[in-house]
Amino acid sequence: MTPGMFFKEGRRRNLSPLWTKITGVLVCLFSALELYGAPFGFIDSYVLRGIFVSFAAALTFLCFTPMKTERRESENVPVVDILLAALSLCVGIYLSINGTDIINRWTGVDPLSPADWMVTSACVLLVLEVTRRTAGPVLLGIILVFIVYNFAGRYLPGYWGHRGCTLATFLDRMVFTYDGIFSTPVGVACTYVFMFVLFGHTFNAAGGGKFFFSLAASIAGRMRGGPAKISVIASALYGTVSGSPVSDVVTTGSITIPLMKRLGYTPEFAGAVAASACSGASILPPIMGTAAFLMVDVAGIAYIDIAIAAAIPAVIYYAALMLQVHDRSVMQGMRPIADDEHPVAPAGKVLRENWLYLVPITLLIVLIIERVTPTVVGLCATATVIAITWLMPGRRMGIREIYAVLHKTCLGILTVANASAAAGMVIGGIMLTGLGGKFTSLVFAATGGQSGLCLAMVALVCIILGMGMPVPAAYVLTATLAAPALLGFKFSLMSAHLFIVYFAAISAITPPVAVAAYAAAGISEGSPNSTGIQAVKLSIAAYLVPFVFMYRPGLLMDGSLPSILYATAVTSIGVICVASGLEGYLHGPLRSKLYRFLLIADGIIFIWPTIWADALGLLIFTLVYGHQAVIRKNNPDPDVRGTTTQELL
Repeated sequence: MTPGMFFKEGRRRNLSPLWTKITGVLVCLFSALELYGAPFGFIDSYVLRGIFVSFAAALTFLCFTPMKTERRESENVPVVDILLAALSLCVGIYLSINGTDIINRWTGVDPLSPADWMVTSACVLLVLEVTRRTAGPVLLGIILVFIVYNFAGRYLPGYWGHRGCTLATFLDRMVFTYDGIFSTPVGVACTYVFMFVLFGHTFNAAGGGKFFFSLAASIAGRMRGGPAKISVIASALYGTVSGSPVSDVVTTGSITIPLMKRLGYTPEFAGAVAASACSGASILPPIMGTAAFLMVDVAGIAYIDIAIAAAIPAVIYYAALMLQVHDRSVMQGMRPIADDEHPVAPAGKVLRENWLYLVPITLLIVLIIERVTPTVVGLCATATVIAITWLMPGRRMGIREIYAVLHKTCLGILTVANASAAAGMVIGGIMLTGLGGKFTSLVFAATGGQSGLCLAMVALVCIILGMGMPVPAAYVLTATLAAPALLGFKFSLMSAHLFIVYFAAISAITPPVAVAAYAAAGISEGSPNSTGIQAVKLSIAAYLVPFVFMYRPGLLMDGSLPSILYATAVTSIGVICVASGLEGYLHGPLRSKLYRFLLIADGIIFIWPTIWADALGLLIFTLVYGHQAVIRKNNPDPDVRGTTTQELL
């Protein structure tokens, strides 16, 4: 492997039939161990995490090339990758056999044996390589910086310096404790995340994805700009189950993006709609992708409480996205999908014919409300999906279909698994060097004690750390560093961590490394950078709402009913102002640039939680809207005159 190759990602191999069977055996073993050990704790937590990482690494070496090359028709696995896969499994076997002794040993005091040295060194190096192949060079670079910082701290002057550590201490902490590779991210990935990814793939294989799309089409297909609104609804429904913005884009966007282009939207706007809708699914209850599962362990908040708190902000986000899509449709004179080209069934008929798909979703919500462990919830929901397929002609899932789902789940979770292991190394380094406490002090010093500047700094850090990596990894990295700083400004535990979850989610559409936007651009054949910029405009609510709920806890349903209603109303008006200003439409085209600027500024004013700011914001909104209404009355636009409230909704 050359130095240039080391800083490039790999790609999925098109395995030969022989290696497809071999990886299939590993997938079956991997799945069996997960289904046996994760839901009910039949396998010790440390051992389960070790097995999970070792199987993920082995499958990565077999299924991913060292670097991106042209895909061949059928590929065999090189000897080097076979040896690395075998070494990964050997590490897992060693950790399984010696798991009890490892947990009971005295970290930092009991010396490492020669075998311990070999296993810990191999584990660290293997995690670095699989992270590079799947998550890319950005996350690898972050890890390497923290590793260097662990050893170079004694040579750094002033506040950044620390006593440093030896190689033995580093390896011991990274592999033989819960503070390194096998820390919270891997613990969540091998339990909650695995089960809910399995549920998502099972639900989609059973036809649930098509049901969501049909339901979205029945709701929005006859509206102005129907394909774009279908994309928003379908991506929201599917994305909250799938837990991956990129996977969501590929699944729903492959249908909705061509429809949007055919209707007349630009490739960039079509891709941006899909990317924005898919990225927002990570903040949409009841499942909220995978970052919320990490929040349960990292913040120690019950999952049902997180889902309840996130409900109003998520609704505002998707309402704002639908508003901007509608405004763009009106200004461009878009029309509904022609029924003769794309017949759309009524929503009632879709529900009558597919109501069984609601059974696992309902069960999932009920179990979450009853505060059942999320891992058990995911397993029960998956089993229910399989059961209902036996009541559907042509949908029955047998052994082959279940194997296909397990295969897709195990390979689909590799990026998250490897990124979680890598994030654990960063967490271990932060704890080993005391950087977390120093970061809080640095934030206070840099912001002069101003909470608004602190929030802006944390948001920027989260977006930077989230570039090109999965949402869970972006969340846990920022939460480890920045959550204590937010708590130092007296923000609540819930709001501080939800703030980080939001910006971890939208890092997937924020240029220059906007992976969800890039995936959408690959389908739309538009410019990736322009698609990312359009996605930022469409997702503006996701950039503003977190700032609002930090100062208005009523938005997270924290407080009295009047305070919750007031916070919701004020935030909604503020988001409408910014969205209308960006799109240039409020009860008619905004022909004055001054009005567009005033509306954008007005939306930002609503962030500040004072009665005077609210009064000023409402005054500006009333004046602009009133003047637009007068213009509309005196100069009706025949193209937009027929717009109805039903179309907007």
